[in-house]
Order: sequence, then C-alpha cells, then structure tokens
Amino acid sequence: MKVVHLATTDLGGSYKAVERIHRALCIQGVESVVLLRTKFHGESIGTQVIDTPFKSLISKAKNVGNLILSKGEVISDYFGTDMSKHPDVREADVIILHWVNSFIGYRNVEQLLALGKPVLWVAHDMWNCTGGCHYDRYCGRYAEGCGKCPLIGSKRENDVSRRNFARKVHAVHAGRTIDDPVQTDMESGGRVCAHRRPGRLILVGPSRWSAECAEKSRIWQGRHITWIYNPIDYEQYRRMEKKDALRAKYGVETDKKIILFGACGALSNRTKGAQNLLKALKKLDVDSYLLAIFGNKDGERLKDCPLEARYLGYIRSEEEMTEVYNLADVFLAPSEQESFCYTVGEALACGTPVVGFRIGGIAEQVTHQANGYLAEYGNYEQLADGVRYCTGQPMRYIRNANSLQEIGERYKKLCEELMA
Repeated sequence: MKVVHLATTDLGGSYKAVERIHRALCIQGVESVVLLRTKFHGESIGTQVIDTPFKSLISKAKNVGNLILSKGEVISDYFGTDMSKHPDVREADVIILHWVNSFIGYRNVEQLLALGKPVLWVAHDMWNCTGGCHYDRYCGRYAEGCGKCPLIGSKRENDVSRRNFARKVHAVHAGRTIDDPVQTDMESGGRVCAHRRPGRLILVGPSRWSAECAEKSRIWQGRHITWIYNPIDYEQYRRMEKKDALRAKYGVETDKKIILFGACGALSNRTKGAQNLLKALKKLDVDSYLLAIFGNKDGERLKDCPLEARYLGYIRSEEEMTEVYNLADVFLAPSEQESFCYTVGEALACGTPVVGFRIGGIAEQVTHQANGYLAEYGNYEQLADGVRYCTGQPMRYIRNANSLQEIGERYKKLCEELMA
C-alpha cells in the first residue's frame, strides 16, 4: 500500500499531525509520502512541490486571487494547484488531505476524486464544514449552509460564506448544488452519497467533536464520516525528573508554582485564548504563581499580565518541548475551540495536568479532577479553580490510547477497507 499526504506547509499543529500520522503508517509497513506546497525547515519530513521560481510565481498569483475573493476570517480557496498529475499521487493507493488552504482549491479536490482513488480528508479545524471560517465561534450557521455570516458582519443570505459553502458541496458531492436533496446508498448504511464520484471521499475528524461538527454540516451529509485521534509519540513526550534543573535551564527558577501556556502564535491567535488566560490569571494569588509562555514572537508580551512572566519564544526541538512541559506544575489551555489540541496531549503525556474549558478535543483528552480540570466554557473563575486544584494535590497519570502504534493501526485498517 502506498499513501500520499498533501499539506500546505511544515508549520503548526496540523503539520505535527501530518508528520506523526506519516510515521505511524510507516511503523505499520505502509509506504508513506508527504508532499508540501512550501517547506520552511530543511529537516522537516516532506517534499516541496512548488520548487521553481515559475511555480512559485503562479502559486502566489493564485493566492492573491483567493485573498481578493475572501473576506476577513472567511477564507475562499477557489484557486489552487492541480496535484492529480503528480507522480506520487498517480502511484498512490490512498490520498490523505490535511490542512491544504492556499494549496488545494475546490476544483483540485474534484480532480483528485476523479482519479478513482480513496481520499481521506483530515479535518484539523472546522474549515471543511463551514463557508470559510476555521472556527465558527459557536455561531452554528454552517448547519444551515452559512450566509449572514456574523464573523464579517454580513446581513446578506448569499454572501461570500454562502457561496463558499455551495462550492464545497459541489466539490464533495459530484456536482450536487446546495439545495439538492441528499440521496444515499442504503447498502453502505446510508452514509455514502449516491451521486458519488469514482473516488471515495471520507472525512476523518481528529476527535469525536470534529466528526460531530461534520455530521451537522450540509457539506458532508451523505458522506462517510469517522474519527481517529491524532497520534502522540509517548517515547518522546514523557515524564522527566530533576524539575529544578529544567527550570534553571530555561530561566524560570522560582519557588512559585509554574503555569505554562503556549501554542503556535500563542498571543496573536484568538482561538488559543490569550484573552481568556488573562481573565483567569486575575483571579489567582499573584504571589503564588509564575507564568511561562512559549510560542510568542520575539518581543511579544501579554499586556496587563498580573503575574510574573517568562517568555520562551518558539521552540522547534521536541526534546526541548518535552523539557518545557516537565518544568511546569500545570498547563493552562483556555482555547475557544479545538478539534484536538496537541499541546494538551503532549502536556498530559509528560505528566503535567491540564486545565481548560470543557470543549472539543480538550474535553476528550482531559479526565476531570484526575489528570486535569475542565471548566465550563466562559467560566474564568472555574479556570482559576482548576489551577488551584491541579497545583494543590497529586494528580493521576493517564495515557490516552493514541500512540503512534495504535493510531497507525487504525489508519492502515481504514485505508485497507477503502481499497477493498
């Protein structure tokens, strides 16, 4: 079996999933290839396909076109790169799409399906289900086909979100329009669209929550939907001793309890919840805690932070990231919405308890008052209570069933079923 992964870049949590799913399949003896639009780090797994000045110019021109058609947080991907003729795609038995914005456009999805190969689309956020936003901030309009998008202040039914939504329906369902009834093949359990293309398309959510979002969306009605957790390398992310030595190494020597917060673009990405972090910190005793932040840009600081803070910047090395998780007493994940949240899984793998809202993939990884604490969404007092709870007593270590071996087996089995 040969599997080819398509992703935009080698940055962020979605690329972590690409790299780890690739490794998980390799462990199972599957030939796996990663193709990226743009590669920023030479050591990353994957081959850059926009590899000449001419291709780069064409790609940038298409991205400009997409930006013109987008509006605010509603992202349009009308123009993209045709990967259906790439040798690795042609040779593959299964195609796996990951985060492909600004790389694979709507028409390009149709071109891949026309090859007649099984296509898995891993929903690393909500973009696959909506009219263009990566997270809907709980508006829920994707269940009705979008339109009147609150993220852009639209009052029009047929706005850019509605047009994007209709184009995704067309791509996923072999030309079906947004208002056509969905017909299903009952021999397949009523989950596969009768208007299907030669290639079979399946959405894979990295959590139950993300799969449930897809089930609500009219884009995926009649298509097969499943969920497989993102894998974590438990040999890499592990508990370490000598916490004092780790704190000295990263300049956070203190007698205070250390709260860790971070993500890619931790302070600039609204979804990661820096604004929620501040509200929770203001309810804590400032003399008892120190805040450590990773993922911040150079010189970037959390405004009006009530606690003493240390800024660790971007951390590329997984070994260093393991050390950072281990130097903390608790990891605070105040995200607004998360399909999985790798920082939560990695912190838990290192034995560091996690406090976050009871949302999405976070709620599926944290066991309340065992290896962490789950607050009701928007309740900042409960977030603070969670920090006090997790730093005030010993917490349990619970390993979730998402090792490279376990997830590799699930992906291999799914690919074999699709090929059969």
